Amino acid sequence: MEESVTQPPPQPVLHRPPGYRDPNSQPKPKPQPMLQKPPGYRDPNSQLPPKPPRKPVLPPSFRPKTKRRGCCRICCCTFWIILLLLLLVFVIAAGIFYLLYEPALPKFHLASFRVPKLNVSDSGDGAYLDADTATRVEVKNRSGKMSWHFGKIKFSVSADNGDLRLGSSKVAGFTVKSKGLAQVKAETKVRKLALDGRQRRRLKGTVESKALIPTVRVRTNTGVGLQGWKSPSITITVVCGGVTMRKLEKGDPPLCTITLLKCENIA
Repeated sequence: MEESVTQPPPQPVLHRPPGYRDPNSQPKPKPQPMLQKPPGYRDPNSQLPPKPPRKPVLPPSFRPKTKRRGCCRICCCTFWIILLLLLLVFVIAAGIFYLLYEPALPKFHLASFRVPKLNVSDSGDGAYLDADTATRVEVKNRSGKMSWHFGKIKFSVSADNGDLRLGSSKVAGFTVKSKGLAQVKAETKVRKLALDGRQRRRLKGTVESKALIPTVRVRTNTGVGLQGWKSPSITITVVCGGVTMRKLEKGDPPLCTITLLKCENIA
């Protein structure tokens, strides 16, 4: 009969009391308290975030302009546009006026020049001249619908490039109608005009041979008339000459030159 093996009875499991700690186990590290980071704290080990890219600096010519400059530009453009429109209207009106009324300056011609009297007298202190002249100037109006009005006219006659003055006179004003022709006659005289030796030797011979070159200067105020309306007057100076008396008698009247807007007192 086999003998049965007896097993020891199981030992009861002992419960660990509260607060028991196994001496063979390693102690767990105590957690350290978390410190609050102060405001503005930056970890020295952390990498700085990349800086945002800087905007490129534009030159002054590319910078946006303020509204004030924009207003000035608009005002300037408006001014020049209005000015150009007014200029265009003026040019169109002037063209229409020219086509309708054919405005043109009058033409002056030295028609004739005579010396009815010429006397050179000698005295102990030199030579003296007594002379009378007669001048005729033609005025032609080239405009077909406008008339020209001339005020009081002052004639001055000279010779020898202006060195020999042969007197002056005044003539009443007149009017030249459209496409009309007027003749203005003036007589001058000079008495006891002192002459130098050269003038004394040349004067009588040039007059007798009709080689004298006279210069006639006419000063007057003029304005235009159009359908009862008269424009303000302007001062003009007309100079005729440059040819000898012989050419004038042959019917070759020279064209006179006109200077406008030359202020002179015509009393």
